Amino acid sequence: MGLFDFFRKSPGGPAEQERTLARHVERVMDKRSLSPDRFASIEYLSKLGTDDAWRALLPRLNFTVDPSITDREEKQYIFDAVTRGGESAVEPVKEFLRKTTAVNWPIKMLRELLSAEDFAAELIDILKGEDTVYQKNPERKIQTIIALEKDKDPRVAAAVAPFLEDASEDTRFHAVRTLLAQEDAAAAPALCALLARDDSMRLRTTVVDGLASLRWAVPDEHREKVTTVLARLPNGPFSLGADGVIARSGR
Repeated sequence: MGLFDFFRKSPGGPAEQERTLARHVERVMDKRSLSPDRFASIEYLSKLGTDDAWRALLPRLNFTVDPSITDREEKQYIFDAVTRGGESAVEPVKEFLRKTTAVNWPIKMLRELLSAEDFAAELIDILKGEDTVYQKNPERKIQTIIALEKDKDPRVAAAVAPFLEDASEDTRFHAVRTLLAQEDAAAAPALCALLARDDSMRLRTTVVDGLASLRWAVPDEHREKVTTVLARLPNGPFSLGADGVIARSGR
């Protein structure tokens, strides 16, 4: 049942009901509204609990209000209401994630609303729509990659590996962390290729620490370049064994 269907079954007549709805939606999205009034409208829509009500509420996450404690309370209330909403909230949250700049909230919501497998599948699907070229705001793909770091899933490595070539150093860095967290040795060649070509010291130290910890061998074609890189790292000294495994010198 949609939001307007709800009102058609309520007393007061459709025109009056729709005016009431419009007033609450407008108030939720008005930064200049008095906090108690805006919060009352947030509560009103939350209690409806329909997919259209969630669609009306979620854009409130896109802006901040003063004071900051009020902003946090309103957003936390919406988060709690949406995650209690169950199935009716899933599609609205998925839609919101694909168009919002406030990506942390819908990602956290989906983690609560979906099983671990479905959560990973949804984020992987989001990454399929992302590119590795320069973006003014790559936050959606960065936060999606970060979220995938927390749970091991055999589908993650293949989905994240392309972002080792992203134009954004932050994106490449978090792709490295997520691939290492998956502990899938199939990612070793791509990580070693990155180590051989990328000048970012943050990336290099993270990759080397990960390879050494996981004892993943460096492929033959990258060993010469990697040996040169190891000599320049501030978190060393490291050595490359005959088997291609990186180790801290003296261990």
